[in-house]
Amino acid sequence: MRNSAGEHQLPVWPQATAYGLPPGLANIVGVVLAFLGSVALASITVRFGPIPATAVLGALVVAVMIAVDVRAGLWVVLAIAVLLPYAVIPVKVVITPPLLELVGLSVLAVWLLQLFLRRDVVIPSHPVLLGFIVFLAVALFAFVLGIGRGYTTQTYHDYTKFLVSSSLFFVAWSSLRILHDFRWMTVVFLVVTSAAALLGLVLYAGGPDFTLAVLARLVPYGYPTSRIVRFIEDDPAKPMRLTSTSVDPNSFAGLLALAFVVGVAQFVARRPVVPRWLAAGASVVSGFALLLTYSRAGWLGAAFGLGVVALIRYRWLLLPGGLGLVGAILFGVGEGFFQRLWQGLTLQDRATQMRLEEYRTALAILREYPAFGVGFGQAPTVELWTGVSSIYLLVAEQMGLLGLVTFLLVVIGILGIGWRALRQAVWDERSDLLLSWFSAQAAALLIGLFDHYYVNISFPHMVALFWLTHVMVLGLAVRVLGRVREGTSVPGES
Repeated sequence: MRNSAGEHQLPVWPQATAYGLPPGLANIVGVVLAFLGSVALASITVRFGPIPATAVLGALVVAVMIAVDVRAGLWVVLAIAVLLPYAVIPVKVVITPPLLELVGLSVLAVWLLQLFLRRDVVIPSHPVLLGFIVFLAVALFAFVLGIGRGYTTQTYHDYTKFLVSSSLFFVAWSSLRILHDFRWMTVVFLVVTSAAALLGLVLYAGGPDFTLAVLARLVPYGYPTSRIVRFIEDDPAKPMRLTSTSVDPNSFAGLLALAFVVGVAQFVARRPVVPRWLAAGASVVSGFALLLTYSRAGWLGAAFGLGVVALIRYRWLLLPGGLGLVGAILFGVGEGFFQRLWQGLTLQDRATQMRLEEYRTALAILREYPAFGVGFGQAPTVELWTGVSSIYLLVAEQMGLLGLVTFLLVVIGILGIGWRALRQAVWDERSDLLLSWFSAQAAALLIGLFDHYYVNISFPHMVALFWLTHVMVLGLAVRVLGRVREGTSVPGES
């Protein structure tokens, strides 16, 4: 496509006013929700008080947002995944429904309805989508094969949450169409992650007792009753690890590393799509919080992501980064952090030695069950056990080599498309945003060498974040490449 001056323009997908239910159906849903909400709010306020009523009002607002536009639903998913990943509705109906699962299912339901009811909403075709569908199919087949190996009700529920979180990939792929959509996803991600990091820093500053007192208030809403305060190697004599509301310091580090990379990349970008003050603030608070998680995988991933930003576009970052590192070592700044990193690199501490044992066990399982793994339950023999601190070995362990190959085809395929787009880019806001998310994706894939939460069914919020990161890279890369040539139509455009 060319403009009036004969210059090539990057193709964009058509912008619709909303990607929710058809206007008539949306109005009916709105009226029904308003009526039911008014009755419910009045009853709850009288019987239980203003706090539960406020929670119900918030739920109604979220429901209306999702019904009007699934992109707003994706924002809510991000907010819950970052701020309240383990929260549940404190009402048991067979199970206690997790908040993230309910919102994710609502977004998927509205998206499926609009696919059936609106002609302007389609799923744009792309080879990566086929690979992702095959990966989910292999995961389902491995899950079925593993039935009988210690599955519990929680296993079935966790796998359902895994499928819901993974399926949001399709929603984001078909709904994020123009730069404005990607900008808002980035803004929401940086805002909610900064809020979680700030909360974590406040709790950390208050110490173990203060952290315990605050986070224990979340126990009635599905949060654990034990190991609320975390220490290095679970030893109270060692430094406390920052967790915020994510419970696990390692998974929180995996979140913070991505936010830190995206924030720094947008701050140094010549044409950022988010305000520089937001990018700077997110970089500072997520960076400090990341250090205090004491997650070496998170540290290495963040450093690797920044290295990608520097090598591809902003090489001047290498000088201040190198000087800062040398200065910190020479003057003993952060000596405890360097010592912990060195212990991991030299295999000196107990956590690293346990990881090595996990790797050996995973390889033993893979040798005995190479095709489809052992599923998502227990290992078939007492000599072996499932669970390994690596997303690649975990996929191989649970889904076999077929699962690992399809997984690698998807993630490396998206990485390759992003790399090709950046090499051919005419640098503008879209390209700089692609670089931000591409570097975050690279950070996540490196972290995945040493930790498991991005594909672990027990961490559905991290699964959602992992695949949303990939769809951001894929969606931006397609637009940067300008895949549609003159005389053809844009995918998803009628």
